[in-house]
This record gives sequence, C-alpha cells and structure tokens, in this order.
Amino acid sequence: MTVFVIGAAGGLGQLVVRALRERDVEVAVLARDPERVPAGPGVRVVAGDLSDPASVRAAAEGCTSLFLSASCDVECQSAAVDVAADVGARLVKMSPWQAAVREDSPAPGARHHWITERYLAKRDLPYTILSPNYPMQELIRHYAPEVRRRGVLVDPAGGRGVSVVDEHDVAEVAARVLVEPGHEGRTYALTGPAAPTFAELAELLAGLMSVRVSASELAGPELAAWLAREHRPWEAELDALFGQFREGAGEAVTEDVHRVTGHEPRPVADFLKAHLHHFLPDSEG
Repeated sequence: MTVFVIGAAGGLGQLVVRALRERDVEVAVLARDPERVPAGPGVRVVAGDLSDPASVRAAAEGCTSLFLSASCDVECQSAAVDVAADVGARLVKMSPWQAAVREDSPAPGARHHWITERYLAKRDLPYTILSPNYPMQELIRHYAPEVRRRGVLVDPAGGRGVSVVDEHDVAEVAARVLVEPGHEGRTYALTGPAAPTFAELAELLAGLMSVRVSASELAGPELAAWLAREHRPWEAELDALFGQFREGAGEAVTEDVHRVTGHEPRPVADFLKAHLHHFLPDSEG
C-alpha cells in the first residue's frame, strides 16, 4: 500500500506523513520544492505540482489513496480529484471548517473548496472530506507573542466558544481514513472535546503560568490590522471564518475524532501545559 500526499510541506501534511510511516505505510510526496520536504525510509519525494496534471498522474500510479491538503484554486484542486479518479485511488480531502465553506463566502479560498466539493461529489471515486475546526497549534503561531509581551490573548471570536482541535488528532484521523475501509462518502467534522471561549483560555493560561492574562476582543479596524500582521496572505479567509465564529458556528463539538481513532481528542488544557514555554512572559521564556 502506498499513499500519495499532496501538501506535505505544511505542518499538517508532515504530521500525516509521520502518522502513515508509524503504520509502515509507504508514502509518495508531491513537492514543488523537494528540499522543503524531508525524505526518509519509506518516503519518496516527487518534484512537481498540479499545474502539470500529467506528471502528477504518472507519479501517483500504483498509489491506493491520495491525500489532498493544498491551499490552491479550483483548477488545481480539481486536477487532484481527476488524478485520483484516473489512477483508481481513494481521495481524502482536507477542507476548512464547514461553516466557512459556502457558495457565497466572502473568502475566495472557502468558495474554491465549496466548488471542489461539488465537483468531487460528481466524480466516480471513493472519497472522504476532513473538516477540522481551528487548530490548537494556531494559538502558538499567532497568539503566543501577545501573551508573552503584554499578557493579552487576542479574541477574534467575539466572546464565543471555539472547539479547537489538535493537529496531531487530525493527522491520526487522516492516516486511518487513508488506509482503513468504511469511510467512503463521509465528511468528518473534527473538533476538540469542548468549545472554550478565548476568555476561558486566557484564564487557563493565567492559572498555569501564575501571571495575569486577559482576553481582548478585536473587531473592525483592530481586527483587520491584527489579521494583516499575523495571517498574511490569508486575511480574507480568516476574517470570514472568525465572522462565522462570532455567530457561534465554532461552538459545535463532535464525536468524529473518537469515532475514527477510538480515543477522545486532546483537551486544550493538556496542549497548553505541554507548550507552556511558548506563552511565558519574555522575561521568563
């Protein structure tokens, strides 16, 4: 069994490759820049991209499953769907949180995913869609600096809860769906076990570090400035997602991680404890 991975240069893609290798599954990785993707035992790196579907199709021959986690337009996502259909592989596609995937979304990327999912449903191939909520790892990437500097946790969700999920749980779900039967035609909404507000996350961090941490709700120009600083070039995508969160669309908690993996998803408290050094005040970190 060999799994073809598109999008392994990103953090989640690398976790999926690792989870597959832990199961002794051979992996072929498509990479625009092969140097960004670490090769290793059981991992074959193929240079190329979806703008040349014929070369991708040749590289994917013999693969039993294809994992698509690529932030690209409808044309390139549809090309990946076609490659999977042509080589007879099952397709596992990463999508944003489903509340944001709408035909009328103000975010181009979310609209692209909506169109691709409609296209995928019309093709004759087994597929599964994975739709994780906001990753816990984003708390480190985009929120920890303000906590370290000012003791402030930015709240773009307007005081509403968000069922943040650990990317390691998402990767394990992906690996299982790629190699196990019984997931065809399903969409799994992947969440953590609870939907804390950012104020509750700030309180949790304060207790863990024994320092004052407060949540600061952002809206309007302040939110736009923060998005431009922390999320370029994905400001429009995140603004649309956070708009959904402010309406409560991020509060859903599902059993899908447990349903696929057999274990409960990681609580955010455990995640923060394990990564607390990222949030410690600059004088201590």
